[in-house]
Amino acid sequence: HLFDENTPYNPYMNYGKSKMMAEKAILEITSKNDLETVIIRPPWFYGINQPPRQSLFFSMVKNGKFPIVGSGHNKRSMVNLDNLCQGLYLASTHQKAANNIYWIADETPYSMTTIITTIQDVLEELNFSVNRNFIKLPFIVGQIAEFTDATLQYLGAYNQKIHVLSEMNKTIACSIEKAKKELGYTPTISLKEGMKKSIQWCIDQNIKI
Repeated sequence: HLFDENTPYNPYMNYGKSKMMAEKAILEITSKNDLETVIIRPPWFYGINQPPRQSLFFSMVKNGKFPIVGSGHNKRSMVNLDNLCQGLYLASTHQKAANNIYWIADETPYSMTTIITTIQDVLEELNFSVNRNFIKLPFIVGQIAEFTDATLQYLGAYNQKIHVLSEMNKTIACSIEKAKKELGYTPTISLKEGMKKSIQWCIDQNIKI
């Protein structure tokens, strides 16, 4: 199943609920005032000037320590920052964008296995020594992490690593057909090209991977 702009809200815990509440607040303000707004929904992003957690992700993949929860065939939408910037620009300038919602992502979702092997390939091309293994965890580990995440959030706490682990066995993928049709959005950066730019940026910034 791919999320699209008509998919009913079904937020995943408080993290997702906060995004839903933000969107609803914008829509309410828009309806009560003479404003034009556009809501952009980017999934998991990657690219240059990335946050430290992305460098940690590369390091875990390089060292064979990134967990695959379940089969690894579950799909994830990602968006390279160059593609995202194109979507943001179109949303801010196209006449049809006003008061609309758009998913902005790469051309297609990727399986978790594809994401990991692509990063391994790029790291080797950039002369890193790569451990081609990854930690294989049963599907139930994601369910345990989800229960733990829910309990922590109920108590008013949030642990990013547990939250991310709870999503590792899930398909979280979106359709970009609306943005392509209405805005002319055409993502041009592939996963491999985007990851190569991102890792090269880490090298240039002397960020350890």
